[in-house]
Amino acid sequence: MRLGVFGFLALGLTTAAAPSLASSRSVLALYDGDAEPNAAVTRIHRYAELPLNHLGFTVEYRDIRHGLPAASDLPRYAGVLTWFSTLPAGRRAYLDWARTALRSARRVVILGMTGGTFWTDEALAIDALLGQIGLRHDRRAVELTLGTVQQARDRALTEYEGKSDPVLPGFEVVDRRRPDVEPWLELVLPDRDGGGRSVAVAVSARGGYAAAGYEFMENPGSGRSRWRIDPFAFFARALKDERWPAPDVTTLSGRRIFFSHVESEGLNNVVLTKAKEQVLVAQVFLKEIVDRYPDLPVTFALTPGDLDPTIGGNETPREVVRAIWSAPQVEPSVASYTRPYRWGYFNDYSRAREEELVAESRAPGRLGLRRLADYMNANVRTDRFVAKAREYPRNYLLKPFDLAQEIRTASVTAQDLAPSEKSVRLYQWTGDAHPSEEAIAMTRSLGLLNINGGEARFDQLYPSVSHLPPLARPVGRQRQIYAVGGNEIPLVKAWRPAVEALRGLRTTLVNTEAPRRLKGLNLHYHLASVGNSEVLRLIQGYLDEARTAAIIPIQTADYAAMADDFFNVEIVADGASRWWVRHRGMVQTLRFDDAEAIQVDLAESRGVLGQTRQGSVLYVSLDAAVEPVRLVVDGAIPPRNSRVGLTDSRWQVSKLIRDGADWRFTAQGFGPGDFAWDGAAPGRYRVTANRSDARLWSADVETDAVGRLSFSVPLSGVERLSLTVVRQSEAAGGPP
Repeated sequence: MRLGVFGFLALGLTTAAAPSLASSRSVLALYDGDAEPNAAVTRIHRYAELPLNHLGFTVEYRDIRHGLPAASDLPRYAGVLTWFSTLPAGRRAYLDWARTALRSARRVVILGMTGGTFWTDEALAIDALLGQIGLRHDRRAVELTLGTVQQARDRALTEYEGKSDPVLPGFEVVDRRRPDVEPWLELVLPDRDGGGRSVAVAVSARGGYAAAGYEFMENPGSGRSRWRIDPFAFFARALKDERWPAPDVTTLSGRRIFFSHVESEGLNNVVLTKAKEQVLVAQVFLKEIVDRYPDLPVTFALTPGDLDPTIGGNETPREVVRAIWSAPQVEPSVASYTRPYRWGYFNDYSRAREEELVAESRAPGRLGLRRLADYMNANVRTDRFVAKAREYPRNYLLKPFDLAQEIRTASVTAQDLAPSEKSVRLYQWTGDAHPSEEAIAMTRSLGLLNINGGEARFDQLYPSVSHLPPLARPVGRQRQIYAVGGNEIPLVKAWRPAVEALRGLRTTLVNTEAPRRLKGLNLHYHLASVGNSEVLRLIQGYLDEARTAAIIPIQTADYAAMADDFFNVEIVADGASRWWVRHRGMVQTLRFDDAEAIQVDLAESRGVLGQTRQGSVLYVSLDAAVEPVRLVVDGAIPPRNSRVGLTDSRWQVSKLIRDGADWRFTAQGFGPGDFAWDGAAPGRYRVTANRSDARLWSADVETDAVGRLSFSVPLSGVERLSLTVVRQSEAAGGPP
């Protein structure tokens, strides 16, 4: 049986005697700025933050060269994480701090090197670090590993993405010192190395340890990497004191989210139709995407420079852009003014250097013909300052780079062009999507959300979860939200041509749904690609699947807001199996893993719409109209106090009011209004949809054999609707 991309759809409830969970979602990540210049290039960010985000954690980065937190501050973190690949040059201050301060840490997790040398007086600090986990250093190391034998507790935990190499990496010998330590991988030493065992991977009630070379494999030459340990199981065991619900931004109303965003690169491109007529690629997009799929939202980002003839743009597509943005399902957004391809080039900008770059790239012809042509025709000069095939750091270079123009002017220009009833809420980073802290801060000062970058891949060429980015890129005090899906023209990873890139996207989408849902569904491309008929067919294929799949389509700005708000959610324990959830903003889903034996008690909870299961995972849908939410889970299956609850919906549901066997709510979304509710009393129900007190539709529906009530509202949900569900009769057909 062939499944399409869109067709993939240990319980310890104790209360820890530690700081409340409101302050324990954050992990303190320590890194060496000499080896990794900023947080965004650390291995913790590139590889470990994704599984940490999936488990519900946020990460706070601290360069060990620039001061370390007081010991009294450490209990507010879920744990302290290090992943040194080399010995820090300035490690003395760090090790002196670690010897005493880490006694106050809830958990300590060490990946790779400990950060010190065991043959010097730094050994005391190493003992303190490992001792927090329940381990100790044996003051010896093995470099030639021939004859060393691996003994794994469970190979799925230590050969997560493939078998280990035949030649084992060298290692330092580490022993267990407490019985609560769970060794996942031990190395049995031959007699020539003194015999005995060394712990290579272990977890305990106080943290976790994975030795260098036994936690992760990285090949900088090919750009490939893979996990040796199962990072999800490792971090869950090493950092979680007890079960708590993880905020989840992959799911909404019980369904995997879908969104699509497009950049206007190629807006002035012309293609030939089958009738050999020249049309703008934007007109093809309007006809073949916008008009053809009115039930699926798409976010279209304008780079206003494309319409500015004074810098090399063209006003011709202006009315086409207006038509695209006028469609009810299209969200307007903005993507710079001159389209920077390499944002870092402008961190230390020099106009003289930029002009030299143009001069070197397009030197004058013989006898100064180029200069003469510039003098005779200003358009020729303008064209010289328009990039072809991304040869320059930005698309339009005729005028000096101005960050205010790229962000403030661009957003104002886009808003002026957008329909009056639509707001430009989102800024889409162009090119390599590596904006500066100042650039991100400027978007936020204008009230704009931001997205792009990350280049997510999990396909045949990059078959590892390590090639998926986390939710956001830390940039100083700012946060850049990564796109969920990689686009077809990235600048970092080695994509093949756009056709193959979009084919590879299919594998990524499947791999990020099973065995665990790691990402929503995101179709991200540039307008120019629509001019390629094969690429267009691939895009339409994804959209055709989305039409009938059990997903929930949303606008891109809504996803960016969800990802932003993930970092603000507070989860506070209120006794065993009870939590208050605050400051969640747009985050309307909580998730429990390994949850076969629990479910939500809807009668005791507050602000919970319902729940749905995907295998062993329980997704809990929250009501956006209720703040804070009180969540209570129960081990009784079936539930003791049954109440109607949302199973899943293609539209976003809020303002749910239950009234005996009846209920009412509001909903908004794209495409057919499909709803499924569990826990309804058996019988027939009248479903009515209203907007502004006007009845637009009603129908009678019946529960099925398991008490599920399913119905579809055949109306446009772009504007919010009010729905009521009223019980009409008993299952036997008698009066209510």
